[in-house]
Amino acid sequence: MNRPTQANRYQQNTVKPRFSFKGIHIARLLVMFLLLLNIALVYTIVFSSKGLPGYKKQNQQVKELEEKVLKFRVENQKLFEMIKSLKNSPKAQEKLVRQELGWVGENEIILESGGKQHDGGEKAAGPIKPFSLPRGIE
Repeated sequence: MNRPTQANRYQQNTVKPRFSFKGIHIARLLVMFLLLLNIALVYTIVFSSKGLPGYKKQNQQVKELEEKVLKFRVENQKLFEMIKSLKNSPKAQEKLVRQELGWVGENEIILESGGKQHDGGEKAAGPIKPFSLPRGIE
């Protein structure tokens, strides 16, 4: 028996949606969104101050600071060796006192030339005898 199929009353008034997205359209929209996001990120990395230019600037600063640290280490080592020699050697102590404070021995004569200028330091305020004759010559 062939019965005629009756349409359900709910099927007769079907409402079609305004926007009908199929799977391919959603995938295309997602790819477009991700592509735009990647372009924005690459632009930010290349042209931002926190991107490549900032990295290069900070890298240069690090190199300069490493050079300064190396110079200070060399200077520190020299000063350490100077302190060590001053602690152990009376000759080094005497040399430093003569150079820095301008001290002279009892039987020594100071000869100063007018052409030599000081390095900007002050003259020593110690017991300097401007001129002394050796013993026996008076």
